[in-house]
Amino acid sequence: MSLPRLRIRPQHGVCALGALCFGLGLAHLATEGEGLGTGLEAFVICGIALLVVATAYKLPNRPISRSGKWRALRLAVTVAGSFALLAFAVWLIWAVEGQEGELSFLLAFATALGSAVGIRGGLYAVEADERLSEARDLTKLLTINQRVLRHNLRNELCVALGNLDRIERRDHGPETAEDVRTARTHLNGLLETTDRTREIVSIWNTDQRETFRLRELLEERIDAVAAAYPDVSIGTEFDGDPRVSSHPALPTAIEEALRNAAEHTPTDVAVTVTLRTDRAGAAVVEVADTGAGIPGYEVDAIEGSAETALVHTQGLGLWIIYWTVETSDGTFELLENEPTGTVLRITLPTAEEA
Repeated sequence: MSLPRLRIRPQHGVCALGALCFGLGLAHLATEGEGLGTGLEAFVICGIALLVVATAYKLPNRPISRSGKWRALRLAVTVAGSFALLAFAVWLIWAVEGQEGELSFLLAFATALGSAVGIRGGLYAVEADERLSEARDLTKLLTINQRVLRHNLRNELCVALGNLDRIERRDHGPETAEDVRTARTHLNGLLETTDRTREIVSIWNTDQRETFRLRELLEERIDAVAAAYPDVSIGTEFDGDPRVSSHPALPTAIEEALRNAAEHTPTDVAVTVTLRTDRAGAAVVEVADTGAGIPGYEVDAIEGSAETALVHTQGLGLWIIYWTVETSDGTFELLENEPTGTVLRITLPTAEEA
């Protein structure tokens, strides 16, 4: 009958390191004789050792890979050894100068302190390094995704739409024409989605700043949206003309906010655009509509950390606004309008603040 094979895990090593430090504390208490001072010294060493043991107990729940945990343990052992060597060097200097010093306390205390500092600091360092590696991998993934959308999916959509054009020019009856129109609508929607996705990636990858006069920018974008939606009335309330330094995609983000409001507001009610400066000196743009409101799952996707499926281009438009404002060191909020609708608020630092 074979015995079960014991698998050594990183927490076992950390626990052994803590037990070693605890043993050093007890050894100091046993070898240095009785006395309140020796007892307090041993208490300090054992207390630090228990901190190392507690870290070992929580180690399995840390969001670090197995190899990363072993790396943190090696760092802890290295730091503990370095602290012990430093303590021995200090004791040696004292001995040369004829000063008394307790070698056992210095070595035990330095080893325990080095173990605690090494394992705690090592875990944080390894975790930060792994998160950085994940972020780099995500950047590569986004770049690949952008290239696929640009070269593969978009090209295939253009080919499909070209074939639909040729089919539509032929006389196949009303049913065929209706099927072609339906297919065209869905393909155009998918093409728009790919374009917006590429734009989001482009915004995220661009680290530049451009100065805008907000009032002038709002007036230009309002005119463009009013021409595209002639049945929608857009009212304005401008208080000042702040100058902001933001991401170059700010005009696109402002137009996305205006188009979103225009598409979801009844024709007999006006969209209201306000511009002001808050008490902190930041520029605030609000676009208020009286539509049915933005779906809750899309608001949760913007404001929360959970992944939410985006089933149409409205959600992608919100992400264009979000990332533009985020990379401009501003804030983006979605608020409920009274009695119905949504208030989209963008707050940006002025050029003077930046």
